[in-house]
Parts: sequence; C-alpha cells; structure tokens
Amino acid sequence: MGFSSESAVLCLCLRDPVCVDEVVSLGLKRDHFDYPHNRILWGQFLDDRASGIGPDRATLYDKFEDRIGNRKPFKTYEEFHSLIQSIERTPANRTNLETYVSTVVQAARRRHIVRLCQQVIASDSDKEPFSEILKYSSSIASVTSWAPEGRSEPRLAHDIAKDYLEDLEAQRLGLKTSTLVRCGIDSLDNILYVRPGQMIVVGGRPKMGKTHLMITLLRNIAKIHEKPTLFVSAEMNEMQIGERIATSEAELGKTADEVRKAREGILNQWNDVPIYFDDKPKSLGAALMSIRLQKKQLDISAAAIDYLQLLKLPVSTSRERAVAEASSAFKRLSMELDIPIFVVAQLNRSCEFRENKRPILSDLRDSGQIEQDADAVLFVYRHAVYDTDYPDPSEAEVIVRAQRNGPTGTALCRWEPGVGWFKGRGAFGR
Repeated sequence: MGFSSESAVLCLCLRDPVCVDEVVSLGLKRDHFDYPHNRILWGQFLDDRASGIGPDRATLYDKFEDRIGNRKPFKTYEEFHSLIQSIERTPANRTNLETYVSTVVQAARRRHIVRLCQQVIASDSDKEPFSEILKYSSSIASVTSWAPEGRSEPRLAHDIAKDYLEDLEAQRLGLKTSTLVRCGIDSLDNILYVRPGQMIVVGGRPKMGKTHLMITLLRNIAKIHEKPTLFVSAEMNEMQIGERIATSEAELGKTADEVRKAREGILNQWNDVPIYFDDKPKSLGAALMSIRLQKKQLDISAAAIDYLQLLKLPVSTSRERAVAEASSAFKRLSMELDIPIFVVAQLNRSCEFRENKRPILSDLRDSGQIEQDADAVLFVYRHAVYDTDYPDPSEAEVIVRAQRNGPTGTALCRWEPGVGWFKGRGAFGR
C-alpha cells in the first residue's frame, strides 16, 4: 500500500505541479519514500518546483540524462522510462492526495520504529552497554515529529477578527479570564505578553542567571494561575536542582544543625507550589515526550527546556539544521498543546568582543531558525559579570529583543547568584 501511495503522490504532482506545494505543506519529506528511485524523483520535483520550471515529463528526461548509465541511479534509459510510465499510469485521485501522503508517512514511521526495535534487540544480544539500548529507545520517540501537519478549513478574516473582538470584550467586562500568562515579575509582564501556544526563547551568556530566571518564571506562573508547570533540565540532575532551590532560599551554613534550622523555612516556601522538574530527558524526542506526557497527566500550564543545544538532536546534515529542526519541533508542540514553552538557548561569543555586551538576535547560536520560530526572544544580561567593580552587582536586565504581538524593551530586575530569585525593579522600552 505504501509503494502504490508513493506512486500516486508522484503521479498527481506530475499532472499538477501545484500538488508539490500541497504535499510539502502536509509534511512529506524525501526520506519518507521507501523506494530509492521515488526518493530521487521527489528530490528533483522539489528542485524543479523551487526554480519554477515544473515538474513535467519533458524536463525530467533532460534533468536525468546524466543520471542514467553504469554506476548511476538508473542503469538504462529503458529503466527510467519504465518508471515514469508506471507513475503516469497510477490510478490516482486528486481528492485523495492527503490520504496518499498520510499513508506514505505512516509507512515510513512504521519502518523507522521497526528498524530501531531491531537495533535494540541486536544491542541486547551483543551485550552492548545499557546506554546504547536507551539511545535507540529514545530515538523511537522522535518519529512523532514525522507526522503530517494536517489542514483545517480556512476562515474569513472578518470571522476571525469578530471572534477575537468578542473574546477581548468579554475579558474586559470580567466575563472571561484573560488568556495572557503572567510571569509574576511586574517589570517583565509590562513588556512581555505570553500566551498559550507560544514558544519563547531565553538566551544569555554563562553566569547570567538563565536557569534562575526560568525557575522564577515557572514558579510564579504555577502560583498565579494555580496550575502545574514543568521544568525539563538537560543540564542538571535532581540533586543539583535541589541545591539551586535550597541555597537560593537560605544560608545553609556549614553544619548539620544549621541545615536543620533552615530546612523548615525553605520547604515552606515551596509547599503547594506545583512546579515539577524532570531531569531524565537528554534527547529532543525524550524532552518532547516529557512535555506531552505531563500535559496529559498533570495538565501543565507552561513548560521550559534548559537548554536546547545540550539536548541530543536527531542526526542531520549539519548542526545548524539539527537545531533548526528541534526549534521547529518545540514550536509545533507549543501550538498543539496550547501552552507556552520557554526554550533556553546558548549564545555565541560575538557579544564578548563588542563594547556594548548586551546580546542581540544574531548572537543566538547555531541557527537563525530559532529566531524565526520564536514568538518572543528574551536575553538575560548582568553588567557585573563583565565589570567586577560595578556598584550594583544585583542589577539584572531581561531584554525583550523581539516579540510578534508586543513591544520590545528591557525589564530591570534584581538578582544575585545564590541570593533568592529574580524580582522586578522597573522597565523601559518602546
């Protein structure tokens, strides 16, 4: 069934080149084709479509002239001609295009899962380290990102605007709760408009306080909205997280008695605060699965990943491409689950060589795709990191560099490493 659906997709794209665009929008990729010749043909379809010349039968013969012969994709001209004729004769119905794509993708997912399961069994038979088995197992989760995007019926601008205005009016009359997710830092909430379904990128150089800011925001969101939040840590284990929390709440001293005295006060601060931590996910697939699972089990209202570049990413043609795919996966998940997802991201060293070391968008490391996917991009900056004589070492800036539906600006905050959490001081922006 998968092979005939592959032929049906190619047949419809030959008949009507616009189908190529539709198939791409449905999530079909080159590697989803099982038959090697179909993969090669689909790659050419994409190239032709991108250059605006097809695809069509005549140009295909020209394009494949140098790919026919010994040690080439097609051994003979007759083999290539037979493939094209077979595709053209496929009894494909234009109205079933989406079904054909779904069948091809589903078959690809099945093959991928079966292959990984075979690798797990082989690893066990060969007595390989358990870490290898876990690696293959976690990769199975990444196959979920192969699912087609799907489509919904388009709506008129008038109807969309009408729904929005009625919703806004109800909010202002107090008949409906605002969809804005408040972060609990007034200076930041005045600038940053967080909504369900958004991906917010949080960047900063080392020692700026990115992790502390994220724990602060998730803690505040959980308390304000009285719904659980999730912090997925690829960097710290549970004991390190516990250390961060405890030492930020109180001075623990050096003796067991001092710890015992501080214990009750620390735990009281976190009693009934529904923020959950998961230190197990170390790959993209595992992180996506963790968020999806906790949305189902706990109905989390927000999630954070600390941090993107530390996750083990799917094998790709380049590091930049792998990070781009991960960024897009988190964006899709935030929209699917209808919750904001904060993604902590590393910055490159460019800002270190500028006189003004405050981060800018081009400092995002590995991929411009992160900036494109994000609904907002925040940077954490502390001048005291670069100037040890700075008169106010607790001064911190949360810089909103980009935001789709809101202003940019800087929220002035107060935070010192090991002394509490981020608190607001004021804001300025445009």
